[in-house]
Amino acid sequence: MGWAPPPQPPPNKNNRLVIILALVAIVSVAVTLVVVFSTLGGRNSDTPTPGVGAAVNPGPLTQKATPVANSVATPTVGNTVFVGPTPGYLEMAPNGTYGYIANRGANVLTVFDAVRDTVTGTIPVKDGGPQFVAFSPDGNRAYVSIFNADRTVNEVGVLDTATGAFTARIPVGVRPFALVVSPDGSKVYVPNHDAGGITVIDTATNQVTGSIQVAPNPHWLAINKEGTRMYAANHESNLVTVIDTSNNAILATVPVGQSPHSIVAHPSKPLVFNVNYDSSSVSVIDTTSNTVVATVPTGSHPQDISLAADGKHAYLACVDENAIEVLDTTTYKITAKVPVGQSPTSVAVSPDGRHAYVTNLADGTVTTLNIAGTA
Repeated sequence: MGWAPPPQPPPNKNNRLVIILALVAIVSVAVTLVVVFSTLGGRNSDTPTPGVGAAVNPGPLTQKATPVANSVATPTVGNTVFVGPTPGYLEMAPNGTYGYIANRGANVLTVFDAVRDTVTGTIPVKDGGPQFVAFSPDGNRAYVSIFNADRTVNEVGVLDTATGAFTARIPVGVRPFALVVSPDGSKVYVPNHDAGGITVIDTATNQVTGSIQVAPNPHWLAINKEGTRMYAANHESNLVTVIDTSNNAILATVPVGQSPHSIVAHPSKPLVFNVNYDSSSVSVIDTTSNTVVATVPTGSHPQDISLAADGKHAYLACVDENAIEVLDTTTYKITAKVPVGQSPTSVAVSPDGRHAYVTNLADGTVTTLNIAGTA
């Protein structure tokens, strides 16, 4: 008879229990590591790493209504964060927790976490440089104007904010600029700077449904709170065009300063404010009469204007001054000049009215302003 190993003693029940518990612990640790790795963006370099703006879908706004903070005449400076090269424009998501930065020369959207004042990822924009961003009212989609250096690509990218992936690319006119979404989310309006027209997109189908010819060269759009009137800042013609959104008809053209650049409609007053880049001023338009009721001198080359959530102040990005100026929307007086980074190009205000975020083009940063007076 061949050799056989001696019989083993029966396994101890306590040892068996220890082994089972150890295996459970190992599996739990492995699952935790997988989840953490996924959250931190364990992806290859060719896929989006969008962080807050894609890993968590903001979805329909179910957050509780919170009182809007009172804006102050002199904001204070908070954090300054490096966000990558050429941050030309920042748009805050409707829920206020994050924003997308259009890094034009880098061909990416940078995801900015407004809760922690940090960058959480980037989203490649392969067709060309992202220029401007507008969110749908529910935050589920972002619309990005895109063109490349030789102007062979001119489109609007439709971004799913839950996944950080583009789901559609819609051809538009040459050099699409600062687009806007209607308050009900049904349409996107796109000013095509070199084409002299505004493209109308149906958001249900992502199809172009119309075009509105305006004076050269439409650069920026604003829509009133009711969604009935749209205002186009026409950069080369020194005019603001007033449009009836029900039928896309031109209602008026309003002469303003030289090179109207950015424009915004007041949320509660019949007023529109636009900055005039080459005459370094703000034009205040009464929308009941479609006439300019005030012209306010500003710092050199104001490039963007945004309003506080309470509408009491406006913020002007004066690109040559490396500063933001604050305008009182009642007295039409400049109340403060706040130093920021180099070449500020846009100001995005949080929905709760507590902070504003300034893109500084030349040094690749975003500066946070405490516009309600507290951090």
